[in-house]
Amino acid sequence: MNSARSSAYEKSRSFFLKEWGDEAMLVHSECVVDICVNAIKNTDLNPDVLIIAGFIHDLGRKIDKDRHHEIGVGFLDKFIEEFPEYVKLREDIADCILNHRTNGNPNTVYGRIIQAADKVAKHHQRWLDYKAKKEK
Repeated sequence: MNSARSSAYEKSRSFFLKEWGDEAMLVHSECVVDICVNAIKNTDLNPDVLIIAGFIHDLGRKIDKDRHHEIGVGFLDKFIEEFPEYVKLREDIADCILNHRTNGNPNTVYGRIIQAADKVAKHHQRWLDYKAKKEK
């Protein structure tokens, strides 16, 4: 990752840890981000959208699992309040968060990527290793 992308990664990861810090959800979110960033290599898509969405998309689960996608947009707004340099990405990130669930209907390519990555993350090697370690 270049330094600008690394900055989005570090800021959104630290925001996640400050807001929740759940180990399983952190591993899941890191897997989603990894899948997304790898999916858009050699494209003109902005990885910051997917990095930020990847860390924020499930934060609402700590409040309400069924409505977490709606609640997640509130966490996005809090993130942007803290890091206003990402305000221009808000609509694309919000689409990712609102529509990442199976029954979601993303309006952007970013939303479709995160929706798929959220499902593929269950098969990411880091997630499989984490689950195996927890089952011991």
